[in-house]
Amino acid sequence: MKIKILNDAHHRINSGSSQSFRAGSEVDVPKATADALIEAGKAEAVTASPKKGS
Repeated sequence: MKIKILNDAHHRINSGSSQSFRAGSEVDVPKATADALIEAGKAEAVTASPKKGS
């Protein structure tokens, strides 16, 4: 799932690993990670823009 990071964020994937994200970046992450970051107010979902010339 593609999301836009609103604030620098860290997300713990499991007890041995975590992932860091920089504010302003757009990343493609698993849905569970995206949902957790969106719920925490650290990210927002990126909606697909309409294709031009179709």
